[in-house]
Amino acid sequence: MLRRIRRGQAHAYDYGIGKLENLSSLFVSLLMLACLAVVIVNAIYNLVHPSHIGGAGVWVSLISQVVYAAVNSALCLRSRRAAAGEASPVMASQASLFLTKTLANLFILASLVLSLMLGRFAWSLYIDPLASLVIAGSIIMAATGIFTHSCRDLLDRTLEEEQQIVILRELTRHFHEYDNLHGIRSRRSGSHVFIEILLEFPPERRVGEVQELAERMRQSLEAQIPNSRVTIGLAKTAPA
Repeated sequence: MLRRIRRGQAHAYDYGIGKLENLSSLFVSLLMLACLAVVIVNAIYNLVHPSHIGGAGVWVSLISQVVYAAVNSALCLRSRRAAAGEASPVMASQASLFLTKTLANLFILASLVLSLMLGRFAWSLYIDPLASLVIAGSIIMAATGIFTHSCRDLLDRTLEEEQQIVILRELTRHFHEYDNLHGIRSRRSGSHVFIEILLEFPPERRVGEVQELAERMRQSLEAQIPNSRVTIGLAKTAPA
């Protein structure tokens, strides 16, 4: 998806880039659910057929978990910064995915250390499979959050009441500079907010003054409502 946006071939995005990002986030959640199935199957098998861990593979796993935890945490922080700066669903889902992977690496590392240290106890056989089930639970929570957020953002919806109040407050602040308000249309599409305001101005006002006021209002609203696109239209003056 990111490669497609970067190439920009024909600029043919049937659902818009925002929708494409949400669909990609859904795909990430489906991949997480596929990984979840593998983890659960292996955990159940190890609970039914418990065995001690050992050999060189354990030490390789210990080192790899430390390395992967460092890498995934760095990628998580970078994705979080990108998601905060660009309001990108893809980056948000990536941040959630890398956070889950980082926690899984740390948890696997802890379970391996405990299994080695407590190997003399019979119940230590169940540390690894039980840890896998805990990891499965974290994957379920992360995948559910991504899936719910992406499905919600795929549907166009109206603005929250707090943002509607921001629009009304801005109109009230300039009520003496226009004659009538003919309508407000607003909707949220994915992470983007679209606002259209139709105003009627006194016929004696110059076009330059009207444009200057509309620009001030547009800039003010876009500054107060993150990731918004504001359009202020001019309504036809009613005949006397």
